[in-house]
Amino acid sequence: MQYNFTRKGIIIGLSLLALTIIAFYIRMWPGFVSNLNVISNVAMDDPMYNLRMVEQTVANFPHYAWFDPMTYYPQGQPQHWGPLFTLISAAACILVGATTRVDIASVCLFIPGIMAALMIPVTYATVKLVSDWKSGVAAAFFMTIVPGQYFFRSYYGYFDHHIGEVLFSSVFCLCYLFALVYCRKSPVQIDDKSTWKIPILIGILCGITYVLGLAIMPTMLVFALIVAIITPIWFMIQRHNNHLGASALVINTTTFIIAILGFYSIGVNTSQLGMDFYSTGHPIAYGLIILGTWLLFGFSYYLRNKSFISYVLAIVGVTVLGIVLFALLFPSMFTYFLQNANAFFGEDIHWKTILEARQWTFFDAWHTFNFSLFLLAAGILILLRKFWKDTNPAYIFLMIWTGLILFATCEHIRYEYYLAVPVAILSGITVGTTINLAIGPGKLTKGPAEQEQKKHSPKSESKKVQGSPHHNTGVKRGTGVVLLAIVAILSILFSMNAIADDQSLGIFQLNTDWWEACSWLENNTPDTGLDFYKIYDENSFHQPSESYGVMSWWDYGHIILELGDRLPNANPFQFGVSGDDGAARFFITTNESVASGILDRLHTRYVMTDYEIDTGKFPAMTTWDNPDVGADPYMHSFILPDPDNPNIGQNIPFFMEPYYRTMVSRLHNFDGSMQEPGKVHYIQYADPSHSHTSNPLIMNGSEVPYQLGVEFLKNDQNNPGRQYNSTLVNYVYTSPLSTVPALNHFRLIHESPTRASPDELPDVRYVKIFEYVSGAHLAGDGILEIPVKTNTGRTFTYRQESINGSFTLPYPTDAKVGDVQTLGPYKNVQTGKEYVVSEEQVQNGENIS
Repeated sequence: MQYNFTRKGIIIGLSLLALTIIAFYIRMWPGFVSNLNVISNVAMDDPMYNLRMVEQTVANFPHYAWFDPMTYYPQGQPQHWGPLFTLISAAACILVGATTRVDIASVCLFIPGIMAALMIPVTYATVKLVSDWKSGVAAAFFMTIVPGQYFFRSYYGYFDHHIGEVLFSSVFCLCYLFALVYCRKSPVQIDDKSTWKIPILIGILCGITYVLGLAIMPTMLVFALIVAIITPIWFMIQRHNNHLGASALVINTTTFIIAILGFYSIGVNTSQLGMDFYSTGHPIAYGLIILGTWLLFGFSYYLRNKSFISYVLAIVGVTVLGIVLFALLFPSMFTYFLQNANAFFGEDIHWKTILEARQWTFFDAWHTFNFSLFLLAAGILILLRKFWKDTNPAYIFLMIWTGLILFATCEHIRYEYYLAVPVAILSGITVGTTINLAIGPGKLTKGPAEQEQKKHSPKSESKKVQGSPHHNTGVKRGTGVVLLAIVAILSILFSMNAIADDQSLGIFQLNTDWWEACSWLENNTPDTGLDFYKIYDENSFHQPSESYGVMSWWDYGHIILELGDRLPNANPFQFGVSGDDGAARFFITTNESVASGILDRLHTRYVMTDYEIDTGKFPAMTTWDNPDVGADPYMHSFILPDPDNPNIGQNIPFFMEPYYRTMVSRLHNFDGSMQEPGKVHYIQYADPSHSHTSNPLIMNGSEVPYQLGVEFLKNDQNNPGRQYNSTLVNYVYTSPLSTVPALNHFRLIHESPTRASPDELPDVRYVKIFEYVSGAHLAGDGILEIPVKTNTGRTFTYRQESINGSFTLPYPTDAKVGDVQTLGPYKNVQTGKEYVVSEEQVQNGENIS
């Protein structure tokens, strides 16, 4: 590309500078609002862990921790993120002298905004390469404001590597597009070594930018797949232009030799086989691209005297045959690549419970991109037309890039942050093209790809324009004006919606209850024996004897580690969630022995619950525990008819009896205490097979005392001619449908200050911390009670009924455990006898005489 410092060039430069500044400011403005502790602005999932990694790297710079024993306890977890984003952030912190957590966060939260700002010139350069400056400026503008996942993941507070993925993958695509455009103009001649030099240098540049993207995240492999798809098409285009395909040979070979060398400079840092880690599957894939390119070149050379149609058929046949032979000769490796492709593009029932991994619906697409989807579609048509006139592989590359990322986004909504770039590029091309149509011939300043069109396209010289040139020009210009008006309206509507969506994001606010609970955990529980800042070697590491885990739902693993300095069993990477010892099984089981066995095997000492996993996130836990059953045994929706119009109704979710016996309910709702039922809802319902509705249809129902509801059910069961089924349900999470036994090995030691339940319901706080203990053993029968007062001033009575003539008591008497105080001795409700229990007896599981 050539840039002349003309008035137009200065205006373009100033426009891009303005857009770059705007892109930075509209994302980073919360950072300029006075806040003495920026930790409150850090999102509590992956950004919190990124902050932890930067703190660790600053202390050990330039070394990077490829293994973290302080998460996914007790196994520890290898890193599947690359080091580059962390190293860039750590280097920035060191450069400005940031060493404390607050100072490091103050620096790091601006990194995504800087990378988003850098996307503006990258986007302009990409579009200018294949179109013109008007399209480039338009695309840069769209890139500035595009909402959705891209804007969210480059916003102040969301300190994550995703924006780095977008930036470096886009830079790679820019370099590869430059290779396509340059080799279109100056193709490599296999017998003329002077034509090799610059393509080799371009290939090296492509390889370096690819490695930079790979050093951010292994998902860079997707862009190698784009190259793999474009390569046979590029060979066919080169043959159409009377070249053998040496350009593709030189570019791909150089690019992926650098990629292989770069991969090993990053290192194989895990025994994990998946290509979402830095596994040996990566260099194998790059080697296969090189091998495939050489095979295609060999066939191109062998078929150099055949017709173009014969060549195309041969190339297609060889490509298909090569895939088939690869599957037959190397079935395990072929299966490996398919499994990894499915892991990236495919669907798993568990992913439906993860907001960023669920499928992208039409509603999601319209909400984010709305009217720009029309500009995207028009951009694809424009590229097809350009390709028809000037068989330039750069246009095909853009369409493959768009199509592949669009497909990935449809499968997983998070990849919308990748899709933002093709949407901005193609929308910009649409705007620029319609401007040129409206301006008319002679006003178009062409990009490098278009400047070669007449030189390389025989179609452009095959015919002369017939008829009056003034008439044709007028019609063309009139059509262009109409199209420009339509495109302008679509662009304005999209821009208005995008800006409104961007402005609605506000300021990230860390959940203060979780922050408070984790701070308490750090200051009031035993040290784990692990150094927060130390880098441990996976092969030689052993957990110290004093270490222990903290069980919570995976959403909260990173904040427990970063702000609590404690070792979560599960984390937002979804490690430690499923399986017999997973967090899902622990919280969903209705058997305390099963839950205790999990904690014993994981060497876990504390459990943290919150209001959300007890209610809104509960169905997700059931899906992780047993995807074949899901939430149905614990929660069920019934249709409640409208009294004024029985033909319509409302789906009402009710809690079923097993819900109240799950560990999460017994802990968070009932503080581990025995709970007896009060009011219940007795309903009669028609099955969907009879009511022809999506869910059971409630025919009759009333709120009744528990014992009366049980009598109603018995009467129904004894009535063989009954017309409807019946059951007991409740919509209040603190009102069980049967007696819920006490937990014998769990005691509340702290709760956060915020009340999560409405005033008319029992007082349930937002976050609670429980300690897992052996419990003191007492022989006897009946029900024991002990009054308890929490750190918030809330009081409750811990009640436990004997089982087989024995009690197992988790609280000492007249003592403080954590932040919770027991008020007096245990008292037998039936006999009135009182019992004193010491903390030593509880911890050691001793018998009480």
